[in-house]
Amino acid sequence: MRTHVTDGKRKRVKTSDRIKRRRVRKVVNVLLVLLGIAAVAVAGLIGYRRFLVSKIIPEATIETGTPIDINAFTGGRINNAVFTTDVSGIDTTVPAVYGLTLKAGNHIEVTRDVVLNIVDTTPPTAEPVPQTVYPDGLPSASDTVTGISDLATVTVSYAEAMPESLATGSYDVPVKLTDASGNESVINVPFTVIDDHTAPLIYGPHDMEAFIGDAIVYMDGITVTDDYDPEPDLEVDTSSVAVTEEGYYPVTYRAWDDQGNETSTTVTLHLRIRPERYYEPEELYELARQIIDENDICDDSMSDMEKAFRIVAWVHEHLHYMMDSDKCDWTAGAYDALTTMYGDCFNYMAMTRAMLGAVGIESITVERYPINISSHYWNLVKIDGQWYHCDACVFLSMTELTYIFMYTDAELDPGNNSYDPSTLPEGVTVATESVQDRLDYETLTVREAQE
Repeated sequence: MRTHVTDGKRKRVKTSDRIKRRRVRKVVNVLLVLLGIAAVAVAGLIGYRRFLVSKIIPEATIETGTPIDINAFTGGRINNAVFTTDVSGIDTTVPAVYGLTLKAGNHIEVTRDVVLNIVDTTPPTAEPVPQTVYPDGLPSASDTVTGISDLATVTVSYAEAMPESLATGSYDVPVKLTDASGNESVINVPFTVIDDHTAPLIYGPHDMEAFIGDAIVYMDGITVTDDYDPEPDLEVDTSSVAVTEEGYYPVTYRAWDDQGNETSTTVTLHLRIRPERYYEPEELYELARQIIDENDICDDSMSDMEKAFRIVAWVHEHLHYMMDSDKCDWTAGAYDALTTMYGDCFNYMAMTRAMLGAVGIESITVERYPINISSHYWNLVKIDGQWYHCDACVFLSMTELTYIFMYTDAELDPGNNSYDPSTLPEGVTVATESVQDRLDYETLTVREAQE
């Protein structure tokens, strides 16, 4: 059966189809727009990830000792990049290669593996230590520099082959520093090469006096110096000393430097039994200094000869003669004279010895030999390196006392001041050249020696 549709119904059908088709097209358009937006978003996301990745440097190199910085891999162009690998345990002072991982991005993150190279390209540094050496005294290369600075172990060597014997003179010697990575630097070290033929100098040896049984300090006040060797050797030879017997004994000091230059000096040790009365010399020197200062006898501006001249003359004028004294020891005689101002020739000698010692002038005791009428004592004084006779108490007559100052053996009165030279300590020799033409006994002054 065929159906017939009226025009009105046909028109309604056509209108409804058009509406449906329009709706479909709108949906399709919306979907296309959404798909376009999605495509753009996906493309942007991919582009952003590629952008982040492109900003990460895949391999970075830092110098040893430099802290690990994320900017080494980002160039500072990514603010939120962080390591995902723990780098806190990496020792940057040692050259090495490390594989690390870092991530970048906030809501959208990228992760990338990178390589860290720690390298050492910095040569070591140091300061030269100027050397003063002998021709055959080449020091170790390590001793020629100081303050070595490098993160690695440094080897010090001479940059050039060094001869067994150096030429004398002053010049620079190149010294090479090499670290464990092979970095090198060369430092020029000033060398002064000297040829040493000068022996050391010994200071302080002097004649000594000690008592049997006392500890003898041979090295007290003894020093030795050398022009080049900072620590020359020093020894004292006491093999001749018989510590239980009275007598005069030689004591020899010997010094030598590291080049074998040697010197020696010998002094005399007077070893004796302790007397019943004994005073420490320094105690006597203090009493003597008081007398010297109070009476303005001499001062530091004077020469040793002038000081001794005035002291001998003063003792002669001011010590009152008395026919008896305690002669057990010169220190007892000096003490009695200094404290009472009375005494005989022994006290004159002892007081003179104490006052000379107070101003640093060495003297020893001389006794008359042979004894004719009575014993007699005077001083042998060391002035300007020479020993001379000084006697503050000399009998010229029964009523007159005078004195002698700086006499040679030839100038002594053989009747009054004869003595046995063999009794003098070893090394003590009386001067032979007279100085009497330089002495003014009225003004107690000394004229300059004529050349």
